[in-house]
Amino acid sequence: MIRLFSLLLAVTFAFAGCSYMTETGRRQHSYARYVRKMSKGRVKQQTKFRSNKPQMPTTQPGAPIQTMESGPQAVPREDAQPAPTQPPEPQ
Repeated sequence: MIRLFSLLLAVTFAFAGCSYMTETGRRQHSYARYVRKMSKGRVKQQTKFRSNKPQMPTTQPGAPIQTMESGPQAVPREDAQPAPTQPPEPQ
């Protein structure tokens, strides 16, 4: 009975499937699962951004619009004083 149990125990630890029983094995397994999960999310987000691009509406240019106002646009005032032509003297 003891020999059978020891043989079963030796065979169990000999396989690679039991590597998750160690702390580093569990850490590697959880990191691999995290990488798979995040890469799936990144791919999903990239496809979402590509498909939801706002499309610019295509419009044909219309006829040009001309606006005209009657009367002068800019008229100088008669009482306005001209700007001084000579710089002020230093003191």
